[in-house]
Amino acid sequence: MKKLLFVFGTLVLGLSACTKDGSDSDGDNTTNLPGQRTALIGIEGTSPNGISSLASYNITNQQVENNLYRKANINPMGAQMSDMMIDAENRILSFVLPGSDKVLFADLDDYKLIGSTTGLLRINNIAKTAANRYYVSSAEIEGVYIVNPLNQNLVEEFVFYGTNPTAITVHEDLAFVAITGDPIVMDSTVAIIRTGVDTLITKLNVGRFPNSFVIDNNNNMYILCAGDYNAANPAMSGIGSLWKYNLDTMQMAIDSNFVISPDTVLYFTDNQLKPHSLAFDPNGNSLYYVGNSPTGNIYSMSANSNRVSENPLVSGNFYNIAFDGVDQELYGLRTPNDINMDGDLQVFDPVGSLKTSIRVGVKPRDVAFK
Repeated sequence: MKKLLFVFGTLVLGLSACTKDGSDSDGDNTTNLPGQRTALIGIEGTSPNGISSLASYNITNQQVENNLYRKANINPMGAQMSDMMIDAENRILSFVLPGSDKVLFADLDDYKLIGSTTGLLRINNIAKTAANRYYVSSAEIEGVYIVNPLNQNLVEEFVFYGTNPTAITVHEDLAFVAITGDPIVMDSTVAIIRTGVDTLITKLNVGRFPNSFVIDNNNNMYILCAGDYNAANPAMSGIGSLWKYNLDTMQMAIDSNFVISPDTVLYFTDNQLKPHSLAFDPNGNSLYYVGNSPTGNIYSMSANSNRVSENPLVSGNFYNIAFDGVDQELYGLRTPNDINMDGDLQVFDPVGSLKTSIRVGVKPRDVAFK
């Protein structure tokens, strides 16, 4: 997690787009017509404290519009975006900005600023637990900040003593928070919280450095763990793992105060492969992940497989991935070798064939579908 600085400045990100037929587009006229869909792209910006930005990708006509937030507001967004979330119920788009110690809330339709919650230290990820409550993971408090998005007030600090809590996923009235640890404290747990009463139920013991979750159509939750990295002797690094839990079975175990056990645990063989950024194709029942850290190749495997795949589906320097289950497309956020140069949004079919590649700015970080 990064210590945060509030940064103001003017951001000018030059974006160029290439449509599927290869024609150039300046990306400045992408207003969606009724029935068209949009992928919003959160862009972190240059290191260490570059101003973050927002772009949109029109899925129908394959064009990009850049600087959406800056066009709608007087002041820039803030620094070091680490996560972004769409709340369709409240029509709110949220940005986690560790470099500015804040979570920013914008109108989902016109991207105008609604408000912000400031003074949130070493924050990373965000998840909605109720219409008026968001969890924001924080390494500073070793827990989550609870924020009301409707008035942007900080409700409380919920401390459960987890070293470096990061990714959050929510299923019914349970929130799962990955406790990533750090090079000194190799925490390897996932906190389970009852969201209705904001109470820690227990912690799952999983592999080293859990970092991402997906939940499939059968209420199976997959937890991807990177394994520890030995910088002094990389050959002695640990291996990654993939943990599967059935959430219905887990709920019964919680209600009965039984031990929670995984259904399966799959281990990687390559200890240099540090898997992260898990994604899921609900129609093809396929899992996707990125290998190595912070960027690497994209890999794919069946969710029902009895072994992990370590053969790249797509080669490149990808920060993050997302899967669009509506149009059956895999989104990859790619950076060049020089991470302070503009990166690309690349769109693939489920088997890894490139459909679209569009330049979108420095360190494209996140994708949310609207």
